[in-house]
Amino acid sequence: MAHEAVESLQQTLLQFLLRDDDRITPPVKHLIISIHDKAVVLQFNLKHFPDKETIREVANTAEKIIQYLSSSEYLSNPSVRLSDQLGELAEELDLIVGDVINNVSHSPGVSSSSGSALKSQVEHLRIATELIVRNSNWLRKKSAPSDSPSIPPSSKYDVVEDLPVELSAINTNRIRRLATKMKSTGRAVADEEDNSDSTSISTKDVAVGFDDDLRDSTTAASSSRPASTTKYFVADDPSRDDVFGFDEDILRMMHRITGSSSYDNLQILPIVGMGGIGKSTLARLIYNDPVIIKHFHIRAWVTVSQDYCIPSIVSQLLASLKGKVDPVGKDSLIVIDAEKLQIYKILSGRRYLIVIDDIWSVEAWNRIRWLFPNKNNESRIILTTRLMDVATYAADSWFIHMMSFLDDKQRWRLFQNKVFGDQDCPDELRSVGEKIVKGCGGLPLSIVTVAGLLSRIPRTPKLWHQIDVNDGQLGSILSLSYNNLTRQLRKCFLYIAGFPQDYDINASDLIKLWVAEGFLECRNESKSVEVVAERCLEDLIKQSLVLVTSLKSDGKIKSCRLHSMVRDFCVRQAGQEKVLLSAMDFFPNLILRRHFLPQVLQNHHRVSVSWHDLHLKDSTHSSCTSSIICIPQRGYTPKGSVENFTSLRVLHVLRRKNYHSYWELGQVFELINLTHLSSNIPDGIVPPAIAKLQNLQTLIIYRSDVRLPVEIWSLRKLRHLMAFSFHPLPLPEGATLSLQYLQTLSLATNFVCCGRMVRMIRNIKKLGIRYSEEKFGVYYHLDNLIHLLQLEKLKMEMHSSSVPRLNPIFPLSLKKLEVSGGWISWRDMTIVGLLPNLQVLKLKNYACYGEKWETTEGGFRMLIHLLIDESNLKFWRTKWTHLPRLQCLMIHRCPYLDEIPNDIADILTLKQIEIDDHNQSLLYSAKNIQKERQENWRNEVLKVVVKRT
Repeated sequence: MAHEAVESLQQTLLQFLLRDDDRITPPVKHLIISIHDKAVVLQFNLKHFPDKETIREVANTAEKIIQYLSSSEYLSNPSVRLSDQLGELAEELDLIVGDVINNVSHSPGVSSSSGSALKSQVEHLRIATELIVRNSNWLRKKSAPSDSPSIPPSSKYDVVEDLPVELSAINTNRIRRLATKMKSTGRAVADEEDNSDSTSISTKDVAVGFDDDLRDSTTAASSSRPASTTKYFVADDPSRDDVFGFDEDILRMMHRITGSSSYDNLQILPIVGMGGIGKSTLARLIYNDPVIIKHFHIRAWVTVSQDYCIPSIVSQLLASLKGKVDPVGKDSLIVIDAEKLQIYKILSGRRYLIVIDDIWSVEAWNRIRWLFPNKNNESRIILTTRLMDVATYAADSWFIHMMSFLDDKQRWRLFQNKVFGDQDCPDELRSVGEKIVKGCGGLPLSIVTVAGLLSRIPRTPKLWHQIDVNDGQLGSILSLSYNNLTRQLRKCFLYIAGFPQDYDINASDLIKLWVAEGFLECRNESKSVEVVAERCLEDLIKQSLVLVTSLKSDGKIKSCRLHSMVRDFCVRQAGQEKVLLSAMDFFPNLILRRHFLPQVLQNHHRVSVSWHDLHLKDSTHSSCTSSIICIPQRGYTPKGSVENFTSLRVLHVLRRKNYHSYWELGQVFELINLTHLSSNIPDGIVPPAIAKLQNLQTLIIYRSDVRLPVEIWSLRKLRHLMAFSFHPLPLPEGATLSLQYLQTLSLATNFVCCGRMVRMIRNIKKLGIRYSEEKFGVYYHLDNLIHLLQLEKLKMEMHSSSVPRLNPIFPLSLKKLEVSGGWISWRDMTIVGLLPNLQVLKLKNYACYGEKWETTEGGFRMLIHLLIDESNLKFWRTKWTHLPRLQCLMIHRCPYLDEIPNDIADILTLKQIEIDDHNQSLLYSAKNIQKERQENWRNEVLKVVVKRT
């Protein structure tokens, strides 16, 4: 069939184009795209062209030429100029395409408007082809160099416009003669090299085979050729670049976003589909595409979710637009209205792209839609939603993009790639593997989850046959993975059921909760139980049960979540095993919970409930409930009551901005078994009654300027004491025992590090201190910091107009140092560089005074992350040996620094340089370093990121 032959030619061209080969240069790519365009034109005109057999013959012959030219034997000949050969093929196809179009335009039944419409249609096809090329970094799992020249447009339009008026015959002999000529050239080259005794296949052999194929030009296209459509999907980690699948979805969305120039007004583009089908993934791929980044002046991403909060959405959106998060606590109506107005002003006059992810209601859209001005400048808003009524309300039906399930071939290809990589599935596993994939129901995320788990268990048919995935549910395979967990890991995993759907869980909070629940055993006295908990989280991630959503600067896990299908399993299993009951999942509305919750609480030690569930007064009481994870709700929230929960050990309120919920503190401080308390408190005052909580290990308060009583020092088991900021800590009078278990203290205002304080917190590992007084003196005794021998993380903020001259005497145990405000000179940074364990250094808000920084040999031996944010630095001199392990360099708001030292390019561990968009000379310097790195170290990828300010 002619159609299959032309389609096969297009696929061969795209495979050739996407090869990872240095010989496929930009000019060669241009020619391949040009030939591909001509094949598209042939395919487009098939239905109007009577002699389809001729088109099929032309397509088959051209494909054989391309296959011959792309063979490794042909490309290995130094005398061959690939661009010349492709150029000749393009010229011959130009003539053939011209003849086809000329015949079509004069054929009976073809309207006169077809010719004029053809150019527009071909232009759309050309744009689609270029988009495939620009997205080839996904298909190859490898990013193209950012400074690669763009692909110039094809010259085919001259052919379309200058068609001869008279009819002409299709001369297929021209392309046959070209094939014969290329075959002869290959033989001549092979004959010259035939003096060697090489046993490899020669170019002559390839040419002979090629000639045999040409003799039978009616041979059909290979049935084993991959299908033209694959589905993109982000692999296990959302932060990774390697993706699979969905090119058609991308092309359709990209055309609607950038190709519909007739729609100048603001357009809403919903992406609709069920959970796990890849809506957010598709939106993220488009959002990060270089074409999109270049097309729009500004972009922003905001996640709404089912339980949305308008102030939180506004703050998210503003933070995304500004590229930074404003301090927590700005929650008044005046501030919120000011933020809304600021968003409108930022967007006005700019072509913007906004992604509104996971929106569940028309009401939510109505409450935020007015934030986005319509200035008729081709701005776009992408909505992702599971609900069609939301999509049809927000946009015209033509603009709605429906996500589809993967077909059988796509499912298997994705599954095989994730389990076996580049290898084929063994025959003995093929049948059971196909059965497992079929049970995933065509959901990309389901397939990736299954594949990720199977890749970590023995590849035996017996084990795989135990898996039964039906109707897209992962219950059986998750059970297999779950049953392989240790008893300790099972409890830790099931505990995560207490967090809501799509909630980004703070890893540090989760670890503290696991410790408070007593899930973990620490057999090695040299390691803390928190370290054991951290390893448990890493193990769950390796088992593909937990997804990482963000990382810290030292590469450790910052936040995580459960995929929706995994969470469904987790909630069911946690309820069945009575590890934790998520009341809002088992009883979705408040009426059901009012009826059943009192009885349920009698049978479950740990529960996750909404704030309103704690106001059932007399009916809500349980002497056996030991843990409550409380989910704040919107609207009026009276003070929470825990009067009847006499056995409570853990009381954890989820941290959500602009949600303010308070407890009856008198009741809380009667809970003498409490080990973990995280919440807000009224007035920011902790009463002396906290001394009753002698078992308390963690106290986290979600507010600033918290006043602690002196009784806080009587809590001997305290491990973590945290707030947005504390008032100066009072010290008790007389002799006092130290808090030997205290690991975290943050953020202490005007902290006095006297000898007595050092003895009180001698095992501290993480310390955050800030100074706001007008006068800063030696009476803060910061030179005593060196005596905190277990200290690993230190954060120092200065908010005083009096600039101190700090002697940088830090403990040798320090791994992370964050300094804000004018503390030390650049010269003194040499001493900081001698810290043997320092991995992360963040210098913010003019932390170092002076204009020149020269590093020295032997310094910063372990440093992997360096941030300089706001500085008067003008000259920076360093060598690669001074920062031998650096992985990430971030320079923001340094207007006087014109260049990055060239030696930075020789740091082989360096993976990323991030520059703000205001300093063009610094960005130019970073690009030069990237270019030099690519030239000298071809296999080493260096990413240059531009941060919007």
